[in-house]
Amino acid sequence: MIAKASSILAMAVLLVMVLSVLSCSDMEQSKMEGGNSEKQVEQVTLIYSSYLLDKAQASKVYYDAIAEFEAQNPNIKIEADFIQNAGYMAGVKIRLLGGVQMDVFDTWSPSLFEEFRKLNNNIYLDLSGLTISNDFVPNSLKPVTIDGKVYGVPEVMHSDGLLYNKTMFKELGLSVPQTWDEFLELCDKVKRAGIIPIAMDSDWSTPQFFWGSIMSNNGADEEWTRKLEQGEIQISDPIFVDAIQKHKEIIDRGFVPTGWMSMKHEQSKDLLGQGKAAMMITGTWDIPSIMERNPNIEVEFMMVPGEKQTVPNINVGTYRVINAKTEHPEEAKKFVSFMNSKATQQKLADGALAVPSVISADSTNPVVANIAALVTREDAKLYWPHTVSTESLQVKIQEGVNKYLAGESLELTLEEIQQAIDSVRE
Repeated sequence: MIAKASSILAMAVLLVMVLSVLSCSDMEQSKMEGGNSEKQVEQVTLIYSSYLLDKAQASKVYYDAIAEFEAQNPNIKIEADFIQNAGYMAGVKIRLLGGVQMDVFDTWSPSLFEEFRKLNNNIYLDLSGLTISNDFVPNSLKPVTIDGKVYGVPEVMHSDGLLYNKTMFKELGLSVPQTWDEFLELCDKVKRAGIIPIAMDSDWSTPQFFWGSIMSNNGADEEWTRKLEQGEIQISDPIFVDAIQKHKEIIDRGFVPTGWMSMKHEQSKDLLGQGKAAMMITGTWDIPSIMERNPNIEVEFMMVPGEKQTVPNINVGTYRVINAKTEHPEEAKKFVSFMNSKATQQKLADGALAVPSVISADSTNPVVANIAALVTREDAKLYWPHTVSTESLQVKIQEGVNKYLAGESLELTLEEIQQAIDSVRE
């Protein structure tokens, strides 16, 4: 009996030792795999830099989209890096040249895309392999395609010109003008009613949306810009001079606020939203923030009418790109594919009242339908200032026009702008 008991005890001790070894092995394996029985997926953080992420503006749809992406991809966190419009070009350049982590970022025009590319020809990651590249409207990828490779993808589309208080138009019996003369008559009528015809401000980028639209009416396009920059035509060409003179005319006739040179863009929005102005110089992207100021009015877009023709212009609101130096290229591609997909673009379009650049995307919003009917017309042209080769040159042209609108002589303005164009070619 004693021998049998001893044998049983020995077997028990051996079993405990085996279990102990197995337990230690499991604990060691658990430590090696981060404390879980299954290997954890690496957590990745992507820095997304954009001018679209201003929480004070109508950017909630972008944060909602980011949250949805993170929910679908729990191993990827998106860190939003908001840079204001006015300092966006410099902000991105500082980050890129300073080696600050930037994974995904936005450009608002082909010229800004080229501006960043001049820092380094290999600054962008090749996105040719993204399956969504086949879904965009014709030619939308052309500005970001280099030697047959695609380096950016378009988001929603806008148009530039005038927003107007549709509710006020109905109350005053006003109609959307179809010609330049009709437009001037409309402004006269509104002014006589004691209302500011056109809200306009001094923010450097604002005036371009008016005279830049007239450039399209006058026939300016990518080919015209190429000839201008190559010296085949001068800035004194009637296409340009007529556009800025028409803009000066609405100032000289008192159709804009008397203190426009000291006004900011948000103040222009206030004038339109509060019913103190009938129209406003801007683009369709401002509709949501104006509607937030006064949900009781209808705000819609109108083209700046021309003398012989009125041509809609297309402003691709954003081209999304990936920094070639990102340490997480596959995760960045996944994020871009999500943000620029049909499903997300439809949500962004409804929230921002814009037109999806995805062919099969659609929107039931009547305001968006109105804009879509314009930017998809066969005669629609790429918004003229965005055809200028770089953002730096575009800014110099805009600043020259702003001086003219503020009182500088036409001759001096044209001379200064021509010098800026010539200096780039030298």
